[in-house]
Amino acid sequence: MTLGAAFIIASSLAYFDFHELPPFAIEKLPVRFSTLWLASLRVHVTAALVSLPLCIVLMTRMVQRRRAMHRWLGRAAGVIILFALAPSGAVLAFDAKGGAFVTAGFLLSDALVAFFMVKGVAAARRRDLVTHRRAMGHVFAQMSVAVTSRAMLVALDAAGVSPDLAYVIALWLPVVGSAAAAEMLHGVWHSKFRFLGGMTHGLSKVVRSLRPRAPARSVIGVGR
Repeated sequence: MTLGAAFIIASSLAYFDFHELPPFAIEKLPVRFSTLWLASLRVHVTAALVSLPLCIVLMTRMVQRRRAMHRWLGRAAGVIILFALAPSGAVLAFDAKGGAFVTAGFLLSDALVAFFMVKGVAAARRRDLVTHRRAMGHVFAQMSVAVTSRAMLVALDAAGVSPDLAYVIALWLPVVGSAAAAEMLHGVWHSKFRFLGGMTHGLSKVVRSLRPRAPARSVIGVGR
């Protein structure tokens, strides 16, 4: 995932040459509302270049153990995703290669990212860490579609699959597969933590039962 993010960063530098349009933009033009589309493209690429590495860092144990760092990096990622990545992605989706079916796939992925980001932030604020972990897992899964989709496009092109079909497969399979994988992993982690919690509770009861009890004090009644 980290190598994929690095490849995307390296291949996206052409989008910041304001004197010359990148090859991808030249292929897409002309589009409706070209000024809005080009601005959304640059916003989307910039937001992805920042938020994807942030999401990778936030999923590491090292950062998760440092609550203050995790909180502030998470807030930065949330703002970038909700107010830059998701809105610009929705604009770009309507001119995506592959037609309406691909547009629907991009909009679905975009909606999943925004929905689970809001849900994850709300869960973190009320300290519901189980829901927060599940929601952030879905956000990370949909963010990873940018990497897996590109890898699949290269593989499908090498296999001689037609470009129109390749775009549909390389988008919908990662979107649906990533959502299913996030839900399955959450189930595994949740079951693991419930099992460990039950084991800890059981062991604590055993330890308490083995503790030596203080001898009972004899009570001598005093008559008047």
